[in-house]
Amino acid sequence: MQGFGKQYFEEGIAVGEARGKAEGKAEGEARGKTKGEAQALVRLLEKRIGPVSEALRARIFTADLASVEAWFDRAIEATDFESVFDRN
Repeated sequence: MQGFGKQYFEEGIAVGEARGKAEGKAEGEARGKTKGEAQALVRLLEKRIGPVSEALRARIFTADLASVEAWFDRAIEATDFESVFDRN
């Protein structure tokens, strides 16, 4: 490959790598935020209600961020696990 073709090919590779890195970074940050929120939720539940079972921990740590945030908001005033998790 020579001339303009090589230049455009190399630029395309560079752009693709940059996009991939940016997407990977954003995904990693989102996962990190979700994990941090999940850890905070477990801690709040244990302080307010009691020990969190392994099954419930698994549910929390595999949930999406929106679910974890909704559960956290409910847990602030909850007195039992059902009032946090058993809503539709």
